[in-house]
Amino acid sequence: MRWTAAAAALLLVGCGGGKPASPTPTPAAAAPAATPQREGDLGQLERLMDRRAAALGAGRVRAYAATGTGPQRERDRAAARNARGLGLRDVALVVDSADVVGRRATLRVRSLYGVRGVRGSFGSARRVTAVRTGAGWRVRRETSRRERHPWEVGPVQALRSRHFVVHAPAGLEVAALQDALEDGYVRMGDVLLRPRLRDRYLVVVAGGAQAARALTEEIRGVESLAALSDAEVREDGAAKRVSEVVSQRLVVVWPPFSTLGPEGRQRVVTHELTHAALAGSTSGRTPAWLVEGVALYVSEDRRIDQAAQLRVQGGLPSLRGLSDPDAIARLSGDRQSAAYAYSSAAAFYIVERFGRRRFLRLFSAFNDEALPGRAGAEVTGRAVRRVLGISLARLDRDVRDWVTSAL
Repeated sequence: MRWTAAAAALLLVGCGGGKPASPTPTPAAAAPAATPQREGDLGQLERLMDRRAAALGAGRVRAYAATGTGPQRERDRAAARNARGLGLRDVALVVDSADVVGRRATLRVRSLYGVRGVRGSFGSARRVTAVRTGAGWRVRRETSRRERHPWEVGPVQALRSRHFVVHAPAGLEVAALQDALEDGYVRMGDVLLRPRLRDRYLVVVAGGAQAARALTEEIRGVESLAALSDAEVREDGAAKRVSEVVSQRLVVVWPPFSTLGPEGRQRVVTHELTHAALAGSTSGRTPAWLVEGVALYVSEDRRIDQAAQLRVQGGLPSLRGLSDPDAIARLSGDRQSAAYAYSSAAAFYIVERFGRRRFLRLFSAFNDEALPGRAGAEVTGRAVRRVLGISLARLDRDVRDWVTSAL
């Protein structure tokens, strides 16, 4: 027997950009159940998920583990202990679909939670295997290859400052991060009069490369980044304008972040807060090079020398190749580094050649329904032609010539 329900909202993941998840499906027409017992199975499974969510939110370790069976119980005990003291609220496990065959059920579940003092909710998709025992349905296994919750990765400490709630590995000294976050928040308030930053953000710290991969989704090479902005949004219309920012968080990858000096930390924080501030203004059609270019420009991260060296070595990407919204998120290693360098060069060139106002007009152009086309090089070319008066190919050549002159 199969049962389906509507899935969750769109997801935007990455260093200020990424790929929305699949749109909400239309609920399937309910088929008549073969027997009342099978209807009862579905209701019992939903109640099992409700009890599980309530126990986790209340910090009741034994009650949470009691919803599992076999080795899952010990995993549940560890997760529930780690989640205690994190200020979780509105924890929910929403069943999107269920396949029940005899004494075994396979569920697709949306795992949601909020954090006290922080707007919005955070979620991820799960696959849950449940079995019917003498005491009723119990969770045999819960899996999610990526996008795990922090308490599922290891012990977590919660630290609060005026504008941030930081969830970091227990015992990790993150005072330097907290200082950089608050300093960056003040700087952003001076730089951006609108849109305004939110009153408080959640910051999740990944203690290592493996944790960084587990906590995120759809981003290659995340372990080499110092930080990234992660926002869940809803988009409307052909222009993919953001109608709602459901939730926002910053993910800090501790190994690369901790090696930075004060100036580097400040630059990283300013970069990610720029993405956070602009999340509600960033169309789902905006090219990756422009999304990153804005943040690199605001954080004064000039990588023109690196771009010039890459051109000599033949390692520069093209603006056309970086025009898909998730183009940079798909890269890793040296190719990802080159993409950031060229995005920085493009941003600083446009500001120098055309002025800051037209640069920001280009960023906003993708929200215009009158600009036809889906995300990619074609609509990027139209926006560049409309705002800057030249073709995308010409802009690419001019940026390349400009970075060469920097040598």
